[in-house]
Amino acid sequence: MNKRFHIQTMGCQMNEYDSDFLAQSLIQNGFFRENDIDRADIILINTCAVRAKPEQKACSFLGRMAKLKGKNPDLIVGMIGCLAQMKGRELMKRFPLLDFVMGPRELGKIVEIIRKINDDPQKIVATDLDIAPSPPINCVGYFQKQTSGFISIMEGCNNFCSYCIVPHARGREISREPTDILAECERAVANGAREITLLGQNVNSFRKKRGAPACRSTGEGRFADLLERVAAIPNLPRIRFTS
Repeated sequence: MNKRFHIQTMGCQMNEYDSDFLAQSLIQNGFFRENDIDRADIILINTCAVRAKPEQKACSFLGRMAKLKGKNPDLIVGMIGCLAQMKGRELMKRFPLLDFVMGPRELGKIVEIIRKINDDPQKIVATDLDIAPSPPINCVGYFQKQTSGFISIMEGCNNFCSYCIVPHARGREISREPTDILAECERAVANGAREITLLGQNVNSFRKKRGAPACRSTGEGRFADLLERVAAIPNLPRIRFTS
């Protein structure tokens, strides 16, 4: 089976986090990260659709992959992320070299999809938005010696502003469980991180219980409560957050 993968990441910090999730998923299942794209058996392009330039960049990069696919017909090429979510089927028609497209909520299926294509070559579109964020992965040593790290705390947006594509690309708001977030932060610190950036399409919308509003009188379950708990982790001198 194809074993060496290369991930090309374009877009925001959430895309960086998603790429790390994909890499850890693959490594835990016996795949190997390959920095030289010419030597990779699997190429994943993690994309952004919020602005026009990253979309153009992703399509341009994908066009260059045609030469590699010509040399190696067994090469698996997949497009991940917001652009894949919004224009996946269109891109599959435009770029026949694509083997699959995968939206942000489907990342937990990466190993399953690659194995399916490897066993029986086919085109796959995985763009379901009605899926909870995938649970964290404990890939021992992955973040070794990294002094900073990104941690996702929630995903999606309910605002549907007329100028913004995020709710359509990332789905409705859904928060991760605080215990999962804290465990992931603690692992990052144990591996050497001294700075953590908490991520979300709108971190202020974080809620302790998925879909449940915070208690306004006590503040329980709000983003501020999560910040206090993360701040209590020993040996973590700096916390950032961004939407």
